[in-house]
Amino acid sequence: MIVQVVYLEIQPDKLADFMNEAQTNARASREEPGVVQFDVLQQAGEPLKFMLYEVYKDSEALEAHRHTTHFQRWAEKGVPLLSKERVKVIYEKLS
Repeated sequence: MIVQVVYLEIQPDKLADFMNEAQTNARASREEPGVVQFDVLQQAGEPLKFMLYEVYKDSEALEAHRHTTHFQRWAEKGVPLLSKERVKVIYEKLS
């Protein structure tokens, strides 16, 4: 299993647009056969900070996710709403 955690900070005037794009992407991602879990989390007390918690069956599923139509939409419409560069961290389950 592969877990990808993505930390995001949103432009203050783009929060509503971000919420729409993030939720659209998450719903579609959950339908992928290789996705185990896909959550959008908002940091408590910091309404402009978010985390994507993504769990994939394997690295091939993560790569397949990056080639979906909804991921491409996210890259075009969601990512420009960020105020900083996103930070991605990938974890592998040991046992």
